[in-house]
Amino acid sequence: MPTLQSLLDLLPPFLLAVPKKKTSHSRKRMRSANKGLKDKMNLVHCPGCGTPKLAHHLCAFCYSKLTRGWKKEAREGVPLVDSS
Repeated sequence: MPTLQSLLDLLPPFLLAVPKKKTSHSRKRMRSANKGLKDKMNLVHCPGCGTPKLAHHLCAFCYSKLTRGWKKEAREGVPLVDSS
């Protein structure tokens, strides 16, 4: 039967690490202070409709308008490109 000391010798010391004191509410708040929401600095106006959007992203309003048009054309069977 292994003794307690022989078992402790098998475990690395960092596996037995535990906090020595309770972390106070103030210290927890200070540690998580930088995890808050950040302000968006990359907002631009859509050239098509003028609503604010993220730079280098599609405008949600224009995209929904396009997809509604595409779905309507698909339902009606109207070709997307004029073949004349």
